Amino acid sequence: MCLLAAILAYFLLILFISTLLSPMPVNDTGVVRYRTIPWVTLLLIMINTAIFVLWIAPDLYGQQDQGIIIQPTFETYVGKINTYGFNEQVLRRGEGIAALATFTSMFMHADFWHLFGNMVYLWAFGRRVEDACGSSRFLLFYLLAGLLANVGSVLFTSKTDTLPSIGASGAISGVMGAYLLLFPGAWVNCLWGLGTILRIPYAAIRKLTAGGEYKFWRWTVPLPAWLVLIWFVVRSFLPSLETIRSDEEIQGINHLAHLAGLLASLTVFFFVRKDLLLRYLHGRSL
Repeated sequence: MCLLAAILAYFLLILFISTLLSPMPVNDTGVVRYRTIPWVTLLLIMINTAIFVLWIAPDLYGQQDQGIIIQPTFETYVGKINTYGFNEQVLRRGEGIAALATFTSMFMHADFWHLFGNMVYLWAFGRRVEDACGSSRFLLFYLLAGLLANVGSVLFTSKTDTLPSIGASGAISGVMGAYLLLFPGAWVNCLWGLGTILRIPYAAIRKLTAGGEYKFWRWTVPLPAWLVLIWFVVRSFLPSLETIRSDEEIQGINHLAHLAGLLASLTVFFFVRKDLLLRYLHGRSL
């Protein structure tokens, strides 16, 4: 019980620190037009989580067998990353699983926080994009965005990278870009420590001027989606320029895949529902 409490406290502390200055979107505030359940978004979250928990985490964090904690096997963990991660050098030589790594790498994550951040963003933005496309077409768009993100990260730099790239970030960047294109006026609820603190004097002024009940404290802060996504673009674009200039990844993050995924979001117009596309082309609300 004490161990679970310590783990929960650690999780909340890291979450608070990571969202203190930068907002983390947790949910879209809009209503889906077709009132569909986001089956593919939920399925992608479950698959990514299951692969990490059942296949990667035991080698990374260790596992428990009959009450005995088995030490993590980092050699096996590194072997899986090298085999199933996207590696340009390995791909060129046709080793391992070759081109299939373009897809398998999209379902692998380096650690818990890598997985958690990606899945939160996928849930926040994937639901309405899936509704706009339909489940089957959304899945195709997601896979295409991930593929183009991996390939784009190679095309944007002249250096042959020897480090494998893993994670759903590229595909999710495509989903985020598609969300911005389709719903530029949407709002999202964000975990944002600084915004929550700044909201208190704003709420006090509203209460004094408007009267009535007005909540001083809320766990989430509503923000325009374009503001959150533009901030993400800036955070990806500037390191990408440095990566292109120096041919070195910044902080071990494949920012070029994020940038390529954002550019891949333009392909969403091949996957949206026809009636919605016509509404979009005529400048009508989606």
